[in-house]
Amino acid sequence: MNMKKTISCLFAFIILFQVNNLYAQTKTQTATTYLGDQKNGQPDGIGVLTDTSGNVFKGSFKKGKKEGYGELTYKTIFDKDSTLVGYWKKDQYIGIYEYPYKIISKSFMISNASISSDPANPSGNIIEVSVESVSGGSATLSGEMPKPTLTEYIFNKGSFHEMFPRTNQQKRNIYIFQNVIFPIQAVFRFGGQDITVDFNETKNYKLVVVLRD
Repeated sequence: MNMKKTISCLFAFIILFQVNNLYAQTKTQTATTYLGDQKNGQPDGIGVLTDTSGNVFKGSFKKGKKEGYGELTYKTIFDKDSTLVGYWKKDQYIGIYEYPYKIISKSFMISNASISSDPANPSGNIIEVSVESVSGGSATLSGEMPKPTLTEYIFNKGSFHEMFPRTNQQKRNIYIFQNVIFPIQAVFRFGGQDITVDFNETKNYKLVVVLRD
Protein backbone atom coordinates (compact mmCIF):
# COMPACT_ATOMS: atom_id res chain seq x y z
CA MET A 1 0.00 0.00 0.00
CA ASN A 2 2.79 2.39 0.96
CA MET A 3 4.66 1.46 -2.21
CA LYS A 4 1.65 2.30 -4.39
CA LYS A 5 1.16 5.59 -2.58
CA THR A 6 4.83 6.49 -3.03
CA ILE A 7 4.72 5.69 -6.75
CA SER A 8 1.52 7.73 -7.18
CA CYS A 9 3.09 10.74 -5.42
CA LEU A 10 6.22 10.45 -7.51
CA PHE A 11 4.19 10.24 -10.73
CA ALA A 12 2.15 13.30 -9.73
CA PHE A 13 5.34 15.23 -8.96
CA ILE A 14 6.83 14.36 -12.37
CA ILE A 15 3.64 15.51 -14.16
CA LEU A 16 3.56 18.78 -12.18
CA PHE A 17 7.26 19.42 -12.87
CA GLN A 18 6.79 18.89 -16.61
CA VAL A 19 3.79 21.24 -16.73
CA ASN A 20 5.65 23.95 -14.81
CA ASN A 21 8.73 23.49 -16.97
CA LEU A 22 6.67 23.75 -20.15
CA TYR A 23 5.00 26.93 -18.85
CA ALA A 24 8.40 28.44 -18.04
CA GLN A 25 9.71 27.70 -21.54
CA THR A 26 6.75 29.49 -23.12
CA LYS A 27 7.86 32.62 -21.26
CA THR A 28 11.62 32.42 -21.76
CA GLN A 29 14.08 30.19 -23.51
CA THR A 30 16.34 27.94 -21.50
CA ALA A 31 19.38 29.03 -23.55
CA THR A 32 20.47 31.57 -26.17
CA THR A 33 20.26 30.19 -29.70
CA TYR A 34 21.90 31.38 -32.90
CA LEU A 35 21.33 30.47 -36.53
CA GLY A 36 23.52 31.96 -39.23
CA ASP A 37 27.06 32.68 -40.37
CA GLN A 38 29.89 31.86 -37.97
CA LYS A 39 33.64 32.31 -37.71
CA ASN A 40 35.86 30.72 -35.07
CA GLY A 41 32.76 29.47 -33.27
CA GLN A 42 31.22 32.93 -32.97
CA PRO A 43 28.41 34.72 -34.84
CA ASP A 44 30.07 36.52 -37.74
CA GLY A 45 28.06 37.67 -40.74
CA ILE A 46 24.29 37.50 -41.11
CA GLY A 47 22.25 35.58 -38.56
CA VAL A 48 19.40 35.35 -36.06
CA LEU A 49 20.07 35.44 -32.32
CA THR A 50 17.36 34.59 -29.78
CA ASP A 51 18.25 35.24 -26.15
CA THR A 52 16.89 33.72 -22.94
CA SER A 53 14.26 36.46 -22.62
CA GLY A 54 12.85 35.70 -26.06
CA ASN A 55 14.31 38.81 -27.71
CA VAL A 56 15.18 38.15 -31.35
CA PHE A 57 17.89 40.01 -33.28
CA LYS A 58 18.06 39.54 -37.05
CA GLY A 59 21.02 41.19 -38.69
CA SER A 60 24.76 41.53 -38.93
CA PHE A 61 27.36 40.24 -36.46
CA LYS A 62 31.11 40.59 -36.09
CA LYS A 63 33.22 38.56 -33.65
CA GLY A 64 30.16 37.51 -31.69
CA LYS A 65 28.66 41.01 -31.32
CA LYS A 66 25.91 42.88 -33.11
CA GLU A 67 27.64 45.03 -35.71
CA GLY A 68 25.93 46.89 -38.52
CA TYR A 69 22.30 46.88 -39.61
CA GLY A 70 19.69 44.77 -37.83
CA GLU A 71 16.20 44.43 -36.38
CA LEU A 72 15.61 43.65 -32.71
CA THR A 73 12.19 42.33 -31.66
CA TYR A 74 11.67 42.46 -27.91
CA LYS A 75 8.95 42.32 -25.27
CA THR A 76 7.84 45.55 -23.62
CA ILE A 77 6.78 45.81 -19.97
CA PHE A 78 3.21 45.27 -21.24
CA ASP A 79 4.29 41.94 -22.79
CA LYS A 80 3.80 43.26 -26.32
CA ASP A 81 6.24 42.87 -29.18
CA SER A 82 8.17 45.96 -30.23
CA THR A 83 10.81 46.31 -32.94
CA LEU A 84 13.96 48.42 -32.95
CA VAL A 85 15.46 48.97 -36.40
CA GLY A 86 18.82 50.53 -37.20
CA TYR A 87 22.54 50.14 -36.65
CA TRP A 88 24.60 48.53 -33.90
CA LYS A 89 28.24 49.08 -32.93
CA LYS A 90 29.94 46.53 -30.65
CA ASP A 91 26.56 45.29 -29.38
CA GLN A 92 25.28 48.82 -28.71
CA TYR A 93 22.40 50.42 -30.64
CA ILE A 94 23.57 53.71 -32.20
CA GLY A 95 20.45 54.79 -34.09
CA ILE A 96 18.43 54.60 -37.28
CA TYR A 97 21.43 55.73 -39.33
CA GLU A 98 24.96 54.40 -39.26
CA TYR A 99 26.35 57.95 -39.47
CA PRO A 100 24.65 61.28 -38.63
CA TYR A 101 26.41 62.68 -41.72
CA LYS A 102 28.88 61.42 -44.27
CA ILE A 103 30.85 62.74 -47.25
CA ILE A 104 30.06 60.29 -50.04
CA SER A 105 32.41 61.64 -52.71
CA LYS A 106 34.36 64.73 -53.73
CA SER A 107 36.35 65.93 -56.72
CA PHE A 108 40.15 65.89 -56.72
CA MET A 109 40.38 69.69 -56.74
CA ILE A 110 38.55 69.83 -53.40
CA SER A 111 41.55 69.61 -51.08
CA ASN A 112 39.57 69.47 -47.85
CA ALA A 113 35.98 69.16 -46.67
CA SER A 114 34.71 69.05 -43.10
CA ILE A 115 31.33 68.94 -41.40
CA SER A 116 30.30 70.13 -37.95
CA SER A 117 26.86 70.12 -36.34
CA ASP A 118 24.79 71.72 -33.61
CA PRO A 119 21.60 70.42 -31.95
CA ALA A 120 18.34 70.66 -33.85
CA ASN A 121 16.30 73.84 -33.59
CA PRO A 122 12.49 73.55 -33.19
CA SER A 123 12.01 76.68 -35.29
CA GLY A 124 13.84 75.19 -38.29
CA ASN A 125 17.21 73.73 -39.22
CA ILE A 126 19.86 74.89 -41.65
CA ILE A 127 22.75 73.63 -43.73
CA GLU A 128 25.48 76.23 -44.11
CA VAL A 129 27.90 75.68 -46.99
CA SER A 130 31.15 77.65 -46.84
CA VAL A 131 33.53 77.50 -49.81
CA GLU A 132 37.01 78.99 -50.10
CA SER A 133 40.37 78.52 -51.78
CA VAL A 134 43.95 79.27 -50.77
CA SER A 135 44.25 82.43 -52.85
CA GLY A 136 40.58 83.39 -53.23
CA GLY A 137 39.89 86.88 -51.92
CA SER A 138 43.59 87.79 -51.76
CA ALA A 139 44.63 91.21 -52.97
CA THR A 140 46.87 91.49 -56.05
CA LEU A 141 48.21 94.37 -58.13
CA SER A 142 45.35 93.90 -60.56
CA GLY A 143 42.68 93.56 -57.88
CA GLU A 144 41.21 90.78 -55.75
CA MET A 145 41.56 87.11 -56.63
CA PRO A 146 38.12 85.64 -57.31
CA LYS A 147 36.57 83.49 -54.61
CA PRO A 148 35.04 80.12 -55.54
CA THR A 149 31.26 80.13 -55.76
CA LEU A 150 28.46 77.61 -55.44
CA THR A 151 27.21 77.24 -59.01
CA GLU A 152 24.67 74.42 -58.59
CA TYR A 153 23.02 72.31 -55.90
CA ILE A 154 20.97 69.18 -56.35
CA PHE A 155 18.96 67.58 -53.52
CA ASN A 156 18.55 63.90 -54.38
CA LYS A 157 16.76 63.31 -51.07
CA GLY A 158 15.04 65.68 -48.67
CA SER A 159 14.23 69.33 -49.28
CA PHE A 160 14.68 72.91 -48.10
CA HIS A 161 12.56 76.05 -48.20
CA GLU A 162 14.99 78.70 -49.44
CA MET A 163 18.69 79.51 -49.82
CA PHE A 164 20.44 82.74 -48.87
CA PRO A 165 23.92 83.57 -50.23
CA ARG A 166 26.42 85.61 -48.25
CA THR A 167 29.12 86.71 -50.66
CA ASN A 168 30.48 89.68 -48.70
CA GLN A 169 33.02 87.61 -46.73
CA GLN A 170 36.67 88.40 -47.38
CA LYS A 171 38.04 84.90 -48.04
CA ARG A 172 34.96 82.75 -48.62
CA ASN A 173 31.42 82.60 -49.89
CA ILE A 174 28.67 81.24 -47.66
CA TYR A 175 25.32 79.75 -48.67
CA ILE A 176 22.62 79.03 -46.09
CA PHE A 177 19.84 76.53 -46.83
CA GLN A 178 16.94 77.15 -44.46
CA ASN A 179 14.09 75.03 -43.10
CA VAL A 180 15.73 71.80 -44.23
CA ILE A 181 13.74 68.55 -44.13
CA PHE A 182 15.98 65.58 -43.29
CA PRO A 183 17.35 63.11 -44.24
CA ILE A 184 19.24 64.89 -47.03
CA GLN A 185 21.52 63.76 -49.81
CA ALA A 186 22.85 66.76 -51.69
CA VAL A 187 25.35 67.48 -54.45
CA PHE A 188 27.09 70.87 -54.25
CA ARG A 189 28.95 72.07 -57.34
CA PHE A 190 31.61 74.75 -57.51
CA GLY A 191 32.31 75.24 -61.20
CA GLY A 192 33.66 71.92 -62.42
CA GLN A 193 34.13 70.49 -58.92
CA ASP A 194 31.51 68.84 -56.74
CA ILE A 195 30.92 67.12 -53.42
CA THR A 196 28.13 64.71 -52.43
CA VAL A 197 27.06 64.61 -48.79
CA ASP A 198 24.51 62.72 -46.69
CA PHE A 199 22.95 64.61 -43.77
CA ASN A 200 20.87 61.98 -41.99
CA GLU A 201 19.98 63.20 -38.53
CA THR A 202 17.95 66.35 -37.94
CA LYS A 203 20.50 68.94 -36.82
CA ASN A 204 22.10 72.22 -37.89
CA TYR A 205 25.11 71.55 -40.11
CA LYS A 206 28.06 73.49 -41.42
CA LEU A 207 29.98 72.17 -44.43
CA VAL A 208 33.35 73.80 -45.12
CA VAL A 209 34.87 73.16 -48.55
CA VAL A 210 38.41 74.21 -49.54
CA LEU A 211 39.43 74.13 -53.20
CA ARG A 212 42.91 73.88 -54.61
CA ASP A 213 44.08 76.80 -56.73
